[in-house]
Amino acid sequence: MSQTEANKEIVRRFLDAVVTGDIDTVEALQAPDCTWWVVGLGDISRESYTDEVKNMLLAASPRQVKIDRLVAEGDEVAAELRSEFHFGDRVYANEYHDLFVIRDGQIVHGREYFDTGKVAAFFGPQGD
Repeated sequence: MSQTEANKEIVRRFLDAVVTGDIDTVEALQAPDCTWWVVGLGDISRESYTDEVKNMLLAASPRQVKIDRLVAEGDEVAAELRSEFHFGDRVYANEYHDLFVIRDGQIVHGREYFDTGKVAAFFGPQGD
């Protein structure tokens, strides 16, 4: 398997772990010094990002993340995604464009873009 394909597989595993609630894999696939940038929030730490996954996304059931497209070049993987998270009778759905930087088999940086209007409509304003 080429390095490009290996990097795409790391992203697939990471996203699958978010969907299944496998926090151990979410943690293992992030380098200890991993950083994130999220639209509307800016720079956040690995710990803050993982806490968001635990506290918000894992409260939803069922969860779905569909990969529409993965494009990789060098150590970067761009992912075009759609999500659907059920919180009781309410459903949060959004589209995302994420960029993952992979080194030595782990995510070292992620950038996440999504429709902030959909987030605000469902969860309220972010970053307060």
